[in-house]
Amino acid sequence: MANTLHQIQVFRSRVQRISGSTQAVRLQREKTFDFDRAAYDTPLQNHPVSAKVDGPQLAPSTDNLMRHAAFVMAVVALGITMVAPSLAADRTTFAVALPPDAAAVDPEKWEDATFANQAMLDKPAATDTASGTTDLAWRAYSELWQAHAADPSNRAIRRFLGLPLSGTIEIRSARGRSAPSWLQWRRGSYQQFESPHFTIYSRASDADSQRVAVDLEQCYWVWTQMFFPLWEGNQQVALAFAEWTPGTSIADLLAKKTSRLSTRAKLTVVLFRDWNEYAATLSKAIPGIERSTGFYSDENRTTFLFAGHEETEATRRHELTHQLFREATRSTRSRTSRSAVDKMPGEDAGFWLIEGIAGYFESLQLHPSRATLGGWDASRLQYARYRTLVGGDFMPLSELEPEGRLQAQQRPDLARYYAHAIAHTHQLLDGGNIENRKWIYHHLAELYGIESPYPDVPAPDTGVQPMRSFLTVNDEDLKRNPPDPATKRLCLSSCEVTADGIEGFPKLPQLDWLDLSRNRQIDSDVVNSVLADATSLTQLSLEATAVDNRIADPLKNAKKLEELDLSFAAIDDSLIQAISGLSELRTLWLTKTEVSDAAMDVIETLPKLEVLDVQQTKVTDARLEQFKRARPNVKLNPLELRVQ
Repeated sequence: MANTLHQIQVFRSRVQRISGSTQAVRLQREKTFDFDRAAYDTPLQNHPVSAKVDGPQLAPSTDNLMRHAAFVMAVVALGITMVAPSLAADRTTFAVALPPDAAAVDPEKWEDATFANQAMLDKPAATDTASGTTDLAWRAYSELWQAHAADPSNRAIRRFLGLPLSGTIEIRSARGRSAPSWLQWRRGSYQQFESPHFTIYSRASDADSQRVAVDLEQCYWVWTQMFFPLWEGNQQVALAFAEWTPGTSIADLLAKKTSRLSTRAKLTVVLFRDWNEYAATLSKAIPGIERSTGFYSDENRTTFLFAGHEETEATRRHELTHQLFREATRSTRSRTSRSAVDKMPGEDAGFWLIEGIAGYFESLQLHPSRATLGGWDASRLQYARYRTLVGGDFMPLSELEPEGRLQAQQRPDLARYYAHAIAHTHQLLDGGNIENRKWIYHHLAELYGIESPYPDVPAPDTGVQPMRSFLTVNDEDLKRNPPDPATKRLCLSSCEVTADGIEGFPKLPQLDWLDLSRNRQIDSDVVNSVLADATSLTQLSLEATAVDNRIADPLKNAKKLEELDLSFAAIDDSLIQAISGLSELRTLWLTKTEVSDAAMDVIETLPKLEVLDVQQTKVTDARLEQFKRARPNVKLNPLELRVQ
């Protein structure tokens, strides 16, 4: 079986532009590339930097053989061992900047936000210690934002936060004249946008530039709430609220003061018009830039982005996280020195958390009146769930922690490394253990050279069972936090969710990957409801569910579908007739179904088919031989099935 897994891999193609040409790249999930922050020790235009993959993910069909092999060998009779779902906190809720004429936010919105404050409420340190002072200021800052949500028009609060008296975020624009010289942009060929915390040099449209500026500001405010103990402004908050005591009014205290938050220096962002301009401008200096969707240059203290791409929002938040930890904290690490004494964060060890925390921040969901971080439905977490619950894969912290940047980037299993780094970050922050969350803050402080807010916190006790429990969601998780309508990826494999939890889902028109496999109570009605508007679907796994031929209608409309897994499902030839028009289908798993020779007549006509498994079906050996002659390039029955 090990040889089978090693030798046979199923891929689907993604076409990406490489150096101005079109090249087929064997990727299951679209990768986001990031550039090594530590390598930028010379000016941008003179320093060639090789790209590294930033968070490549395990592709559901790239390693579908792993999934099927592990599944079939262990559970041909469908005897699946489950892990009890965790009662974890799941996500943290934050306030967002609101215009003064916005409606007050319902206080019930904060009922699920208590975990945001537990780090300083459950086991508060003594107020005469540094940690105690930080925790008290953090609590005041959290209540400040909740007071803003309750009364967006309060002038004292808006003044302290630097919010305008009209509108949400004050953004000024002017014809560009002061872009860094290494950009080589002529004066007047770009616009310069100024927001409270960012300077954006942009060649994108005004609308795109304004949208990005507002998003960056909202992300900044959420980051300050989440990582308050590490934020450079925490001392200003502590001083402003030194006289405040819990239970008293934040607004009343501010009404008597004239203080406001200040920023040492604004963060620099360069926003290109589109990918073409982004690649053309940077490709000579940075090899591999054309495969990226943005990056943060530590040497230039600049985040580079471009407008008009579906993945740029996640990239923007990922790269902004790197920038904020480097530039919005009181880090003692030099941004120019490469001496042995003062190396870059994560250079020698702990690189998993540098990338894990940036991947975690990609889970940010901005809503009109609040924001959340974390959550079972976080896009990056779907891959970790797939690897851990389906593939039985696990990387302990003891394997991740010793590796520095270069060692990690040279791993042959880099996708696996990123998936588990991000999973550990999610679990330690949102798994319900306050000491683990404090340890993340402490370890980030160590990596970035910041005074640690929690120097005495114990190291986490992690293992495969806590991780499996954290990743295993149930109906209550789904009902309490249904996925966002913009969700693109959902893996609920091996979670034993039912119609009771899924029936409250919103429409998911952007859904690209759905895996409901190994949930025996998932039937056709459930699947039909989820797929009602999912016309962008490219991958669907319903292995070992209770679906039948009634799923035909949504499958007919899934014109972009590239992989379909119906193994161990009660479907037959009539369903195969219904999917005859799926011209993009590349991979089809029909293991142990009721399909017969009649289905092969349809399957044989699928123009892009690359992989087919019809073992333990009614298909005859003679028909299989006929199929081999007609479609010799299709991998037929690649799995080695064994019944133990």
